[in-house]
Amino acid sequence: MFKSKIKWIKKSENEALILIALDGTFGSLPGQFFMLKSGDFPVTPRPFSVYFEDEIRGETLFLLKPRGLLTEEALSWQIGHELKLKGPLGNPIPVIEGANLVAGGSGYAPLHFYGSKYGYKNFYLGTTSKEEADFLNNLPNLKITCGPMVVTERFFQDNNEGAVIACGPTPMLQHLSEQYHGGSVYVSIEERMACGTGMCEGCAVKLKSGEIKFVCKDGPLFDGKEVDWQWLT
Repeated sequence: MFKSKIKWIKKSENEALILIALDGTFGSLPGQFFMLKSGDFPVTPRPFSVYFEDEIRGETLFLLKPRGLLTEEALSWQIGHELKLKGPLGNPIPVIEGANLVAGGSGYAPLHFYGSKYGYKNFYLGTTSKEEADFLNNLPNLKITCGPMVVTERFFQDNNEGAVIACGPTPMLQHLSEQYHGGSVYVSIEERMACGTGMCEGCAVKLKSGEIKFVCKDGPLFDGKEVDWQWLT
């Protein structure tokens, strides 16, 4: 692991989301992630997708959602706080011309990086509150829902066609994979992991063929129509 310090930090109005910028760029591409920890905490680092890597400003951004020990500690982080990183890990998202992007919550992070770098046909984002929607509304023509309509409902209402790249909660990814017939569906799967390299075997995904893959080294992007969702859920 190596170390980097926080250059700046920004929180949503309701502190449901935190955006941090670390000093330095590390050659990451959209879809890849890093294992992060703060000092010696937690004992096992946690995976976070890259939100953006800005070579001009020399900084790498991560989007955090406080829902565990490390991310709740992040509410108290200040500029200059030092983090330990391992990465970039995982395989980057391949460039697909004219892709539709669908994100739920903090699943926005890898798709924000992808959309910023490669563009998109349509970009749908589902959030849980207006504060989160306002905080993340930073790309052109984002189609944001924050309830009661869920993001997949709006996506299907628009009768989209073409490839879909999605990242978010497992039920959202499963619904898209099983119900969308307008093109291919690629899903960036979020799973708990301890090592990020396949050694711990904690992020297993079963395909319909019966083959076992791992999010960290084989993904995180998979063909959604090939995933055995019943096994995963």
